[in-house]
Amino acid sequence: MVEGIDPLSYKLAQLMGEEAPVSKVEISENAEASPFVSDNPFEKIFSRAVDALEGVSEAEKKSNYLISEYLQGRGDIQDVMVQSSKVGIMVQLASTTINLAVSTFKEITQMQV
Repeated sequence: MVEGIDPLSYKLAQLMGEEAPVSKVEISENAEASPFVSDNPFEKIFSRAVDALEGVSEAEKKSNYLISEYLQGRGDIQDVMVQSSKVGIMVQLASTTINLAVSTFKEITQMQV
């Protein structure tokens, strides 16, 4: 048995700052090592959302850096305010997008066929 990482669980754990969950996966000796490719549309959207959140994280780091520079007398208050506003808007957009994607996915899964 080989231990594998479920990509969706891994990304959730990454968001929560926890250790990635590991599941047991059987791999035959003739199996080729290939990257995980999912046809699940929700997982694709979720993956893109996680990538977008990484961009938000980078903007937040820049904002924190500008704040520390300003507090040490080496920064400009205008730069701090602009960057803080950008981060706030990015967080609102990211959370709204994720909430809408989850809501849409729930509606789709509950549709009668």
